[in-house]
Amino acid sequence: MVNRAFDPGVPGVIEALRDATRSRHARLAASSAMVRLFDSAYTVSEYRTHLGRLLGLFEPLERAVADATDPADPGYAIQRSRDLREDLHIMGATAKEIDALERCHQLPPIVSAGLAGYTYVILGSMLGGKIIVERLRAVLGPDASFLFYGDANGRSEAVWASFRSELEESGESDVPMICATAVGIFDAYAAWLSDPPRLAGGR
Repeated sequence: MVNRAFDPGVPGVIEALRDATRSRHARLAASSAMVRLFDSAYTVSEYRTHLGRLLGLFEPLERAVADATDPADPGYAIQRSRDLREDLHIMGATAKEIDALERCHQLPPIVSAGLAGYTYVILGSMLGGKIIVERLRAVLGPDASFLFYGDANGRSEAVWASFRSELEESGESDVPMICATAVGIFDAYAAWLSDPPRLAGGR
């Protein structure tokens, strides 16, 4: 394989990922659930439901990643479900209510060679979340919690820079699998948000 570091005419791994996921990212951003976050009439109740839906995706996704990765891998340490649970708890959800939320069972295959694709999607959502928080804070005020979408300490920028550097150094041989994993997660993300949640008890 051509070494991209010494051939500026050949796209790097990040560029390959962006090309592979551009349409999926646009589809997710244009979904009604994400567009609604920017509506001036958005409510705390809707936001809490949205966070619960995200937890239903991220918890099983993180379990699948844990099965495919080394616990020492930095990407494994990114546990978005923790922030989602804490947001929901702060906003009044009980542990029983959180555990009763529907979980996603339609996830893409997660294998070791494609894990960087997962990290790419997760870190990207963290970077983009700050824009969402600015809007939500203005609309929802102090009654909402923003741990999932927020990043006040700039942690995501530092992790992103480290991830990009490592990916360009070591991810070249796995580009097809990395891209396929990222595409699969974006597709699952969009499909999950577009599917109305089932209420506890089948209601």
